[in-house]
Amino acid sequence: MEHCLYCDQVPRSEEHPLPAALGEFRDGPTLVNRICKVCNERRIGLLDEQFVRCGPVAVLRKRFEIQGRRHHDKVNPFYRGSAGGHRVEFLAWDESFQCDVLMELVGGNQGRQLTQLILRGQSGPHRHIPLTASMTPKALRAQIAALQLAAPLELHLIYDPSTEHWAVDLFRELWPDQQLPETTVGATGFKGGVVQFQTTNRYFRAIAKVGFHYFLTQFSEYSGHEPTFDAIRDFIISDVKELIPNRINHFIGIHQIPIAPPSTGFVGHLVCAEVREGACLAHFEPFVTPNGRMQAFLVRLGVDPTRKDFATRSHMHLYYGQGKIGRYSGDALRFDLQHINIGGLHLDSVAPAFNDG
Repeated sequence: MEHCLYCDQVPRSEEHPLPAALGEFRDGPTLVNRICKVCNERRIGLLDEQFVRCGPVAVLRKRFEIQGRRHHDKVNPFYRGSAGGHRVEFLAWDESFQCDVLMELVGGNQGRQLTQLILRGQSGPHRHIPLTASMTPKALRAQIAALQLAAPLELHLIYDPSTEHWAVDLFRELWPDQQLPETTVGATGFKGGVVQFQTTNRYFRAIAKVGFHYFLTQFSEYSGHEPTFDAIRDFIISDVKELIPNRINHFIGIHQIPIAPPSTGFVGHLVCAEVREGACLAHFEPFVTPNGRMQAFLVRLGVDPTRKDFATRSHMHLYYGQGKIGRYSGDALRFDLQHINIGGLHLDSVAPAFNDG
C-alpha cells in the first residue's frame, strides 16, 4: 500500500474534495485511502476551515443557511476567525449613532447588529470590538489598549435582549466607576454595507486542495504520488506564514469569465478536472446562486508530458430547495461539456489570484 499523499503514514480515510462545512452531497466524489487520518482531519482540515469561515464563502453560507456536518463546531464568522484567518467584518451605517456598526447575517438577507463596543478617541475613525459571553474583562481591556486611542473616549455599547445581561456586566466589570455609555437594544436603521475579509495562504491552499483532490477522483490513472504533482502537494501541505504572491499565482488563477451555467434558481458549487495536452488542471467555482456568483478559480496541478489528449470531467453540487434530506444537503450531478461555459475555461482570460499591490 502506498503512503499518504502528504506524509509517510498509512492512508486510511475518506476525503471530500469539497469542504464538509458545505454539506454532504449524494453521489459526491470522494478520495478514498489516499490521505492518512491525521493529515485529513488536521493539516487539510485547517485549510477547509479557513476557506469556509474567513472568506466570501462564510458570508454565502450564512446567506443561504448552509449547515455542515452535525459534529462540526459551530462558529459565527462575524465574531471570530478560524485557522489563522480573521473574522468577517461587515459594516453598515447606523442612523441613530451616525457611524458604522458591525453587522451579521442571520439567515437569508436578514441582518442584525453584533453585540459590540464602539470606541472613538479624540480624533480618527470609530473602532469596533465584538463582544462575546466568554470574553473576560482582561481580554477586552487588552483589545482596547491595542487600539491606542487618546482619551477621552466616545463609547457606544450595543446589545440585544438575549445578550444584555452579560454585555452590561462585562462593561461594569471593566469600568465599575463609569456611567454606562449610550446603548441601544436591537437594530435601528441601516444604510449600505461593506464586507471585508482577511485570510492567509491557507485560503489559497484550500482552493488548490479542492482542485487536486477532485482531479484525482476523476482521473483514476493517477495516484497523486507522481512527480508531476510534487509541487502542488508541497504547496498544499507546507504551512508557511508568509503570503508569497508569486508562489500563490504560480498555482492559482482567477477566471475572468464564469464557467458554470447561469443559475435559474439553484444554489451550488462547480468543480472541473481537465487534462489539456499534458497540462493537468482543475477549475472551481465555489458558489453559483440566482443573484450572483463567486469568481471561478483555476488550479495548475502539474504537467504530464506523456499526455497529448484532451479530457474534461465536472460535477455540479446542487442543494435541495427545502433543506437537508437525511444526511444529504443535495446531489452531485455529473456535468457534460455542453452544460458548462467552455469559453470560461480559456487560459488566456485567467488573472492572478493574489495581488500584493
